[in-house]
Amino acid sequence: MTPSASRYTLRDLPLSAKLVLSAFLISVGIGYLWAMAQIHFKHSSPGQHMPTIEDLVARFSGVPWPLEPKPEQAAGGAKNDDERPIGEVNGDQPRVVKIKSILDTRCARCHQPGADQADKPLTNFEEINKFLRPIRADPKGRMHRMLTDRREEWEKKSMAQAFFEKSADWPEDAEAQKAEEPKREAERLAVLAWLDAGAAQAQYEANAFPLTADKTFNNLARKWIASAAGNGGAAVAAPAPDKWAEAKSRQMSVTGLTQSTHAHLLTFALLWAATGLIFAFTSYPGIVRGTLAPLVLVAQVADVACWWLARLDPRPARISRSRSWGPAPSSA
Repeated sequence: MTPSASRYTLRDLPLSAKLVLSAFLISVGIGYLWAMAQIHFKHSSPGQHMPTIEDLVARFSGVPWPLEPKPEQAAGGAKNDDERPIGEVNGDQPRVVKIKSILDTRCARCHQPGADQADKPLTNFEEINKFLRPIRADPKGRMHRMLTDRREEWEKKSMAQAFFEKSADWPEDAEAQKAEEPKREAERLAVLAWLDAGAAQAQYEANAFPLTADKTFNNLARKWIASAAGNGGAAVAAPAPDKWAEAKSRQMSVTGLTQSTHAHLLTFALLWAATGLIFAFTSYPGIVRGTLAPLVLVAQVADVACWWLARLDPRPARISRSRSWGPAPSSA
């Protein structure tokens, strides 16, 4: 009877190979710790060690958690008078603009903790002022140049799309976009007017930028116009936060998610294949090795697939009577 050949395990490797594998596993462990640090700094909310369920849902789904009804627009395309252009509401020319509210809603949202541009925060005047200083390349300051560059240069050198396509509440319908375009352009021009006027900190802090006589913005939405109390420089309350808009602002873009998927599937496939092969040559029972060694590779694909599945609309689909199964009931 021929004796069966003994299985080759890690113990049979020469010392040099064992040292290489040990150094590799140590490097993987250190890299994993740094990955946890990156998740903490980039994706977790302030005061949290790791991302919460709310953070993860907002990052991949762009919806608030716990899920709440999404504010629906009225049939006319505007939610209320605050969303309508000031010229349509009462015909008055806006004299004082809530400049801080516009900057917080359109610009700062992409620069807050957990967002794509968190390394360039714009949540207060001190942070904004860094981009207002004139330099040789940008005589009027970097922010002025980024708000005047072409919208197509988004993610390279332009912030203009933050008022349009890249905003959290940009409508999906083409007709609604056409109606919204003049209002968003008025917002962008109002910010540029503040920059051209010297970008005074007092006006930013008071959320009240008085327009000069030559500046008229009839298309500016009423919600950005300060009340009469704001004319004296008193602070003006910002619009109530929209949880759906806030969650949407934290959602990873399709471009970013595609890049992240590409990087993770390729690099993690090599990483988990290497660690899986090392585990496959241990002396654990075959059922354990055969289950755990390839499991991480399968779990990685399922995890990345969930990133994309999370982008599906969480609201239940409404099935109209005309699309229901069976013939439509006949009238008597």
